[in-house]
Amino acid sequence: MKIRLSLLLAALVILFGCGGGGSSNSDSHPTYLTIPQANHVAGYRIDNSSGKLSTMSGSPFATGASPLAVSVAPSKNFVYAADSVDNDIVAYSADSSKGSLTEISPRTPAGISPAALVNDPSGSFLFVANQGSSDVSVFSIATGGKLTEVAGSPFRVGSGPSAMAVSPSGSFLYVSNSNSLSISAFAITAGTGFLTPVVGSPFLIGDAPSGLTIDPAEKFLYVTLPQKNGFTGFTIDPTTGALTSITTVPFVAGTDPISIAVTNTYIYVANLGSNNVSVYTFDATTGQATQLTDSPFTAGTGPASVAVDPSGTFVYVVNQRSKNISAFKVNSSNGNLNAVEGSPFSTGNAAASMVIPK
Repeated sequence: MKIRLSLLLAALVILFGCGGGGSSNSDSHPTYLTIPQANHVAGYRIDNSSGKLSTMSGSPFATGASPLAVSVAPSKNFVYAADSVDNDIVAYSADSSKGSLTEISPRTPAGISPAALVNDPSGSFLFVANQGSSDVSVFSIATGGKLTEVAGSPFRVGSGPSAMAVSPSGSFLYVSNSNSLSISAFAITAGTGFLTPVVGSPFLIGDAPSGLTIDPAEKFLYVTLPQKNGFTGFTIDPTTGALTSITTVPFVAGTDPISIAVTNTYIYVANLGSNNVSVYTFDATTGQATQLTDSPFTAGTGPASVAVDPSGTFVYVVNQRSKNISAFKVNSSNGNLNAVEGSPFSTGNAAASMVIPK
């Protein structure tokens, strides 16, 4: 299980794009994905109206060895990639109009095998989950995008951290620990980025967690359980950040659910083994999930990551084995997913993580 989850870390971060054609920068917005085999970050434009993907000017952009994760600062001025073999973070400045990247030197050392990245909502900090050293490195972000490790970093988590999520308020950080079957929770100290374990952390869940996500209202955390072919949910205490389970039985998904995303209305789960994506509504009070009647929806082969455009109109699924991206438009009346024209979009090589700036 440990080996399998390591190979699937590509699944655990969030968004990507690829394809031909193009649209003006005013009619589109950027997205980035990592291509570990080619040692680069690829940049694409998402057409605001159609959801089609087109290659960004100057793409691809060089990284170190085997980049697994990519993130974008809230300002959209800086992009970061985690090199899982070189054990470092590559920082880039992003062109304000085109989104194209220019590396900011030098590269910043991280822990062993950095596998996931996430920024806080204020753009002050970058969090790095190091799978090999089972810890989280925290870096402050300077005006020019350079990284400086904060006092006390790295912070110990469970074994095999594979995914992270920061609460929308920026108050809490959650880490899924695939090997120790738990979720680590931390309070984030404003101004310093210092992490303090939440009372009760780590929260044992009795299975190997994979991807995790927090709803925009910061009420619920959902995490996929590949071995159970489902996902589970927790309420988040708004004061302490503590987690309380909302169900004793996992919500049913497809085979090998590996990645999860949530909006104000829907939950999306990428099922690696059944080559599809499951869609659910959820109760805003209880967090209980109900699968759509027509769900699941067919994706490519080996869907390993799912991400939603900030508008909530488009959903993208990275298919590692078929080396492409399935793009969907959300039906505004019933939530069903309809393929975007031209989908799937080829990635050339297997993509790892993809991020769409908010």
